[in-house]
Amino acid sequence: MKTIIWYQNDLRVDDHRPLEEALRHDDPIEGHYIIPQEELIENRFGHTPLGPRRLQFLNESLDDLAGSLAALGIPLFVHVGHPLDMFEPTDRLLFQRSIGYNERKREREVMTAWQGECQAFDGFMLYPRDEIPFEKLPFLFTEFRKAVENDARPDRLIERSPAKELRAVDFPIAYEQPRYDARTAFPFRGGERAGWERLAAYLAGPVRTYKETRNGFGVDDSSKLSAYLANGSLSPRRVLHELEQHERSYGANESTYWLYFELLWREFFQWVALEQGKRLFRAQGIRSKQKTWRVDDDVIGRWQAGETGVDFVDAFMRELNATGWMSNRGRQIVASYFAKELGQDWRIGASYFESMLIDYDVASNTGNWAYQAGVGNDSRDRRFNVTRQQDTYDPTGAFRNSWL
Repeated sequence: MKTIIWYQNDLRVDDHRPLEEALRHDDPIEGHYIIPQEELIENRFGHTPLGPRRLQFLNESLDDLAGSLAALGIPLFVHVGHPLDMFEPTDRLLFQRSIGYNERKREREVMTAWQGECQAFDGFMLYPRDEIPFEKLPFLFTEFRKAVENDARPDRLIERSPAKELRAVDFPIAYEQPRYDARTAFPFRGGERAGWERLAAYLAGPVRTYKETRNGFGVDDSSKLSAYLANGSLSPRRVLHELEQHERSYGANESTYWLYFELLWREFFQWVALEQGKRLFRAQGIRSKQKTWRVDDDVIGRWQAGETGVDFVDAFMRELNATGWMSNRGRQIVASYFAKELGQDWRIGASYFESMLIDYDVASNTGNWAYQAGVGNDSRDRRFNVTRQQDTYDPTGAFRNSWL
């Protein structure tokens, strides 16, 4: 018998409970990462979930993970398909649970069919369930935040440093290397070491002014940790641990708190996704709010291409297409415009983001899109005034000029 670590969105060795459990046994250990076939073909909205930039970042992250596992004597294998077609169900299986509906369904299929020892661990969220003081999650983030931020504590951090060497995996998908665009606000590689380096660099200075700069469009205007959190190269516990270390050394301020505040937004959307399951992806959203959505292919095509004629929207969409990145402010603006001004089915926009964003995360992406469409966790059903937004956040037109 051997021990299998089934990797999903937990591409690290630090703070990794399945790995630590595996190392407690004397059996041979293998790491496996499996890409679902459906992520490589067009979905019902006409988008391939794993677009080229996401594939590149995934490949880089797996190369980094393979190096760290090799230092522990553990090989890493990468496949396309379903876990039950790859594993011997009498071995020991260890894995970290995912959040998305389809991912949880796949995990249930595996656990139902498994004949040997099988252990599933939590680790994608900051807090364990018994630290969330609600039987039913509150609808609004503010209520969640106030109850959690003062009393909840994460599980103990399991510290393990990544190795310094990469090891190229046998990546089973051929893809065209995306062209690098020097204008990108995300000039980073994938992988755990890259995530640690970015976290250290951000906490070394830029975090001190995060509250003032977070709506900007430059490299250090925001943390740029979301991609590493999304594929699990960093655990949220590691980020909080390092942030608290920084505050003990240099003092807390509004900006260091605001980075924690954003971790709580991420946390909130993860719990919403778990609680709502398949309902999160309905056209009427979790509010069951009846709206008439349109699907106009030419309108959607112009929005995707950054050719709507609305400069601020077009600049953000061209940045996304060229780099796989867009600021949080930009995401809110283009999502609101797509759903509220163009009246298009918000799920199509969310699907396009899934294909394009390096930092795609099912709960955050879907939760934010539903929020902007007025069918998610927003009681006010707000609408962004694009002209006012560009006058506030790009008054000189510098961002627009760089992309148009």
